[in-house]
Amino acid sequence: MLLKVKDIPEGGLRFSIKDKRRSIVYGERNIPLIKPFSGFMEINRRDGGRVIVEGSFTVSLRLVCSRCLEEFEYTIMESFRDVYFPSSFCFDHGVHELSKDDLDVLYYANDEIDLSMVYLEKTYLSIPMKPLCSEDCRGICPICGKNLNYGECDCNKRPVDPRWQQLLAIKEKLMKG
Repeated sequence: MLLKVKDIPEGGLRFSIKDKRRSIVYGERNIPLIKPFSGFMEINRRDGGRVIVEGSFTVSLRLVCSRCLEEFEYTIMESFRDVYFPSSFCFDHGVHELSKDDLDVLYYANDEIDLSMVYLEKTYLSIPMKPLCSEDCRGICPICGKNLNYGECDCNKRPVDPRWQQLLAIKEKLMKG
């Protein structure tokens, strides 16, 4: 959703975020949305072409747990405040120290701001690198692949070093008699 900066009225704009997309692309994965984006944005224009975009949103994603490989619902609730300057805006020449506020500055070109990128960017930053269905997820057995959240498996937990495989075979023959 593109917004022309010149179209922002004196008192600003306020509107609801109602994005109907069913999924988002994150890296090479297509992540389905369980509950679509919803929220609000307030947009105000200031002197020098500066634009302030504030608001909050929620969205629920269907992620895959990195331990047990089960799908689960992951809800993101974010508030944001972004400050945009025209891309023609530049700092004084020379060296200067950046403040914390300088790190939150964004730029727009051609008198337009893509408002959907405001909440999409916050969503991408909120998706965990290693999503977990719960902090105490036990994962899967590395031998048989059973989901250990549903109970213990019956397989031998100790992996056998392949160099001992021949001795293990001899031991099994001796045990059988």
